[in-house]
Parts: sequence; C-alpha cells; structure tokens
Amino acid sequence: MFKNILLSIFSIFLILALIEFVIGPIWLKNQHDMPDKASYEFYKKYYKELHHLRGFRSWYYQNGLMFTKISSEDVINNRSTVLINGDSWAENLVVHAFGSGTNKIITQELLKIEKEKNINIVVSGTGSYSFSLTTAQLKVLRRDFNIHPDKIITMIDHTDVGDEICRYKDKIELNSDGSLNRVRPEDLYSSEVYNVRIYLTKVGNYISDDWYITKFINNRKFRKKVREKKVGSMVCGFSNIMRPVINGLDKDEYIYLEEVTLRYINEVFSDKNVKKLLLVVHPHIKHFTGEYKFYFADFLKDILPKSKFKNQITVLDFKKEFYNTYFEGDVTKNFEDVFLVEDKSSHLKINARIPYVKKSFEKLFE
Repeated sequence: MFKNILLSIFSIFLILALIEFVIGPIWLKNQHDMPDKASYEFYKKYYKELHHLRGFRSWYYQNGLMFTKISSEDVINNRSTVLINGDSWAENLVVHAFGSGTNKIITQELLKIEKEKNINIVVSGTGSYSFSLTTAQLKVLRRDFNIHPDKIITMIDHTDVGDEICRYKDKIELNSDGSLNRVRPEDLYSSEVYNVRIYLTKVGNYISDDWYITKFINNRKFRKKVREKKVGSMVCGFSNIMRPVINGLDKDEYIYLEEVTLRYINEVFSDKNVKKLLLVVHPHIKHFTGEYKFYFADFLKDILPKSKFKNQITVLDFKKEFYNTYFEGDVTKNFEDVFLVEDKSSHLKINARIPYVKKSFEKLFE
C-alpha cells in the first residue's frame, strides 16, 4: 500500500512537471501574437488615455505601438521633424494591413524624402484614429517622447466621421479649459471592436509568475465570464460608421465634428514650434459614384475660417488633384485603378501610395 501511495504521489508530480515544463509553454506559445512584457506595460500605460493603440501584432511590438521613426537612426537633433498622423491611411505608409510586415516601398520613399528635405519623419498613424484620438496622441508624443514637430501632415479618412460620432463621443473627457484630457477605452465587457481590455486581461494572466496550470484555469474562467457578461452586439460596425458620410451630417453632428476639428487644430498650434499643418483629404470610390454625400474637404472649407490659425493650415484635396496625381491629368482613366476595390474603406493600392505621399510632401513644402 505504501508503494501505491508513493507511486500515486510520483505520478501526480510527473503530471504537474509535464504540464509546467512541456504542455504549458506549448499552450502559451500558441496564444496569437502575444506581446512581450515591455509591450504589454507600454500598452497598459497609454490605452486609458488614448482608447487604443496599434494592433497586437509582432511588427508593432518591434517597430512601435504608437509611432514609428522612418530612419533607423535616432532622430537627428539639428533637423526639423515632420509628423504624419491620422488613421490607417497614415499607418499603412509604414506597415501592411493588420501588421503583416513593413511597407518597404513607401518606407523607402519616405527615407528618400528625409534625405532630400533634411528632415526627420515620424509616423504615428493608428487604425480608427480620428481627430479626438489624434489630439490626445499628439499631447502624449510631446509630453513623454519629446517629439515636437514643426510641420504636421494629418491624413483624414471619411471613416473618421463615424468614428468620432459613434465610437468616441461618449468617451471624451475635457479639462476645465475645454482642452481634451483623454479618450476613455471601452468597458471590459463591451462588444465593440476596439475593446482592448479583454486581451490585456488575458495577457496579464499569461505573463504572470503563476504556474502554467493556474494560468490555464484562470484563462478558462475569464473566457467563461466574458461570454456571460459581454454586453449586447457591436453598435459601431461599418454601416453605422459610414452612415453620416452616406446621408450627410445633421445639425448636431455638424456642430460636434466642427468642435473636435477645431480642438485638434488648437492642440496642434499650442506648441509655437509648429509652422504648418497640412490636412489631407482623399475621396472614397463612392464619392465618385455619388453614393456618399459628405466630403471632408468641403466641411473644412466651411469651418477653417473660424480658426485663428487658418493662415498656417493648408488643405490638400485629392478629389481636385486626383487625375493629375495618379494619371498625369488623363480623366479617361478608371479611378478604380487607384483603390483596393474589394476594400469597403477604399484604401489605396500600394503603387498609388507613392504619388499620394509625394503630393502630400510637395504641398507641405510649398
């Protein structure tokens, strides 16, 4: 009997050792694109202020969860800095969709521009960053990373309209002077696409010092809790995001979008180092087909005269520059050759992003 007890104890220890040193590491390795501890801590530090950062992918852990410096060298102090910010239209200048790898074609073009203009280029574009998030991000870049650009290119996408109205409006916190304090993240059990708290909670468990079997049990318990407590279905899906662009803005939406746009401009020029802001607007395919009523450049034309910084702001309207930029003025060309046609957000094909970038810098340095 004593031998049986010893055998049972030995078997238990053997199973525990197998779980801890073999099965556990394999299970953890299979967790998709899990961040290292430094990336996890970085994300935790900033997401409560910026709603979300870039995606949970290996490329971002290595090249920047918030921003990417184009040059592999450190920023050269005696050069001026150009910041490119905005949503995925800016982000995709440095990385392919979903963090699948460096966009080498555009990065090489930006490196060439850096050398020609003797500047540093920093790209902080992040998916679904409309003006409120870009405002909050700019404050962080200046405050914590000593990034003080003297020129800024803000790439505006038409999904930004719905992002502001649907995703972020109820999450904005203002200071007493009306400036932006932060954009709160989604609640833990929210069904919205940018609810990063669920994944961060899982990662916190994965990288803890607990035994693997404890991590596994905690993970199963948390997943069950999420299934039980997740609130409703997603509200801010693509159809709701694009509704204001399809139908046009109502009075309240117009006033709100004007408010967040002018707040962003005020934040840009709160640093007297900034000499110029270039606002880049590009149409979607459905602007050409007449299916979208709202066009951001028309909106900017109406509201920018209200800004005291209007003389330092230039709008680059690619609807006006479209055929000259992409087809050397040939209006018989098919506009669909410029866009990823299967992409409902109308992102540009990679070869079209080169003239897009060149035209933006040409306008910036006029």
